Amino acid sequence: MINHCPVCDTEYLEEEHQRCSQCGWDLTPVPGSPSSKLRKAFLAKQQIQIDWARKMWMRHQMQAEFNHQHPPGNASQSERLSQLENKFNERFNQVTTQLQEARKERAYLQSQLEWISTYLQGVNFPHIETVLGQVSDWMQGSAVPPIPEETAEPFSPSSEVGIDYSRLMNLLSKGKWRKADEETWAIALKAAVREEEGWLSLEDLQRFPKTDLATLDWIWDYYSHGQFGLRVQQQIWETVQGDYTEFCDRVRWRVQENWIYYDELDFSLEAVPGHLPAIAWRKRACYGVGKSTAQEALITLFDTLQKVQ
Repeated sequence: MINHCPVCDTEYLEEEHQRCSQCGWDLTPVPGSPSSKLRKAFLAKQQIQIDWARKMWMRHQMQAEFNHQHPPGNASQSERLSQLENKFNERFNQVTTQLQEARKERAYLQSQLEWISTYLQGVNFPHIETVLGQVSDWMQGSAVPPIPEETAEPFSPSSEVGIDYSRLMNLLSKGKWRKADEETWAIALKAAVREEEGWLSLEDLQRFPKTDLATLDWIWDYYSHGQFGLRVQQQIWETVQGDYTEFCDRVRWRVQENWIYYDELDFSLEAVPGHLPAIAWRKRACYGVGKSTAQEALITLFDTLQKVQ
């Protein structure tokens, strides 16, 4: 795997290098799991050292460049040092900004690659091949044209407790994602008979009508073309092995280490997979929906969803 030296940004192979070939920085991987407190404390301390080392490296590079362009005798030593300091500070600030932007871009690309990998795991390639074969036969006049699944009428929603899903389906069909999420929460309270209380306990989620849970998931999945839904969230949850913080980073309920508020959700199809609906929390992603935490509510919700046939 190709990485970049945090000091001079030189590329290196993680398996082959322990020190940077350009600046000599120690490239030994940091021990411990990504979520361990010891690792985080070490990385925080190391970042201070990296900033200092980067500045010293830049100063060294600038000194060498300046000496080459301005040999002794062309100006007084103090003037040359002053010019060097000003030029160094300007270049250092530029490079620091560029490195920060590059790190953000690499982190974003890595995140997108992980999402693509997760998505491809659920793609039914044999089915796609079958449909393409049917389309080819039809174009050659040897078969009846197939009906694509996405153009088929959605199934009639079912409910164990008499829930009417027509308003939710209407909102989703029109792309009114925020109102649809609010309607989903209202349906969840009604299905659990918790409208008066206005929140759901873990027991409510455990006893949640399974038919209605499956219907909610199907409706969200259908109208978002597989972008949103409870099972999409569950697949991501399994990918991160039940780490709530990492899960929230993946579905953008936590951005740059900040837990987002409900008003900050991205109510559009531009949002990342699994961003909606938000049933485990309402006010902020690090809060719960009652006496339980958001993490506990999410675990219970997924446990109930696994029992749905």
